[in-house]
Amino acid sequence: MEGALGGIDGADWVVGRGTVASWRAVTSMRAATAEAELRRAAQWAGGVPSLAAYAPARSIEAVLSAPPAVRAALLLFPAMDCWLSYAPAIVAGARPEGEAFLHFAYFQSFAAAAAVLGGAPQTLKVRLSPDARFHATGTRWGLSFPKDCAGKDAVVKAARGKLSGTCGKASGKPTLLPALAEGMWVEQDDPLVLQPIVMHGLVRNDARAQARFVRVLSAAMARIQDVDRGLFDEMTDFLRLIVPLDNPKDYGSVSSSYKNMRGALCLSHSDDQLLQEETLIHEFCHQKANLLTAADPLLKPGQGGQIVYSPLRPDARRLWGLLLGAHAFVNVNRYLQRVLRREAFPDKARLSVQANIARRLCHVDDMLRTVSLYADLTPVGERFQSRLWREHAVTLHDALDFPPAVMEEGRARWLEHRAKKALAGTGVYAEEAK
Repeated sequence: MEGALGGIDGADWVVGRGTVASWRAVTSMRAATAEAELRRAAQWAGGVPSLAAYAPARSIEAVLSAPPAVRAALLLFPAMDCWLSYAPAIVAGARPEGEAFLHFAYFQSFAAAAAVLGGAPQTLKVRLSPDARFHATGTRWGLSFPKDCAGKDAVVKAARGKLSGTCGKASGKPTLLPALAEGMWVEQDDPLVLQPIVMHGLVRNDARAQARFVRVLSAAMARIQDVDRGLFDEMTDFLRLIVPLDNPKDYGSVSSSYKNMRGALCLSHSDDQLLQEETLIHEFCHQKANLLTAADPLLKPGQGGQIVYSPLRPDARRLWGLLLGAHAFVNVNRYLQRVLRREAFPDKARLSVQANIARRLCHVDDMLRTVSLYADLTPVGERFQSRLWREHAVTLHDALDFPPAVMEEGRARWLEHRAKKALAGTGVYAEEAK
């Protein structure tokens, strides 16, 4: 079949199906790409005298020679994604020497993780973070040192299930990150994780706030598991980290994800569990669609700059953004409808969820029509879009028992927005037509 990998069918990637063969094929391809990039970085670092104290080539080999499951887990870890995204500029000499030094010094975190997860035991010279922590990045384990060790070198010993370290005469205090589900945890300190997060402000929760954050998200993941096991299996296979965000303007929820940190999701706290479920699914779907593009671009080349009307925004968006938005909201609508069918809600709460779905159904319909009209899709992209239409039709059918007034209000709000921002009945953004 078409695409970079045989057997990839875009229709299989629209809703949760679990870690089926095509899913495993794409993640394996991504791991192989990461391994090749890591070997290039090791070859370069081995010839840089200023990095010799951290033996970067040996540390990289500790990851690459780890047992296959450990190696794959680390190659696919979000922080490795980020680390590798910065490495080419460093290797090309486009970054300052001090930045290169710190970049490779922090790689020791991955070497320690390889040992903790079952690779060969390691004794490593490491550089502590600005808040005097060491992270076995790729695991929940870490060490906390006295504040006067911040930014200093330390010696860390790592073996299967064990991590210890000293900074001068001070010993590191073991720490363990809070888990949300199997293989998924909260991270708010590791510099390898926090480095690329710029879209929204980070927040460092105290113990009480972190407990609230974890409690709601753990319950959210548990309900996703009950309601949509296929989606849950994909999420827990791919997502590793949830990073807390600040929400200074008290929006319902603030979230983001990054192309160079796949497998991490940034999210503000909310006591509204269903809202957190919606946001988790929405952001995961963005990452899932971007993961698929490792095998097939979905949109044919040459359309990157094409902007169109979006029913979700006051400004114009790119075609790819509309395809991402439609995919995310098809899954969110599908999930919310399943929850409504399974569980009892007070009348007011049920109407609120139905109103949310009604509005998003109009948005999805609009976005899919625009993509159908203006996008030139690959064969895999066409099957992806076709399945999106089918799933959207199912969610429309499942909303037939919604109160007519709720559906009409959603439609009226969408039409009001479209009248202001779109050119007549087209997908053209009105301001672009002037």
